[in-house]
Amino acid sequence: MENNEIPLINVPYPPELTIEEILNRRSNKKLRSRAPNQFFIYRLAYIKELKKTIDNNISMITLSSYVSLSWSKEPPEVKEAYKVLSERVENRLKEIRQNNALVIIHENFSCLSPPPPTNNVIFDEPTFFYPYFGYYYYDDYNNCFYFF
Repeated sequence: MENNEIPLINVPYPPELTIEEILNRRSNKKLRSRAPNQFFIYRLAYIKELKKTIDNNISMITLSSYVSLSWSKEPPEVKEAYKVLSERVENRLKEIRQNNALVIIHENFSCLSPPPPTNNVIFDEPTFFYPYFGYYYYDDYNNCFYFF
């Protein structure tokens, strides 16, 4: 078999990939990102099956068109199965985020009105800034923000 030749791959249905298998490929920073969509999970399954067949690595540029073509030929029930797996991964990520939240801040944004002016003297008052958080996540269920 030539280097660029890719054998016919039958991607498993129902998916054989587990939620843990998908999440173990991610760094801790990526656990804050959304779950891979159904196509990306299908691509992982395709690559896993391909590695059972051939020993050498194939570039993703070469492989991408094969995966895309294979995906386009899959029936709706296969695509739905990979979509369900993607949703399960997202649900597991939400659980992980809730269990590993770094900071939980509940804020009440109602502010007090300033006191009325008592004289015409104006003082320069310092301006206060809120700390900058690089990333945040709003949890609809608990009605709070997670800052990290």
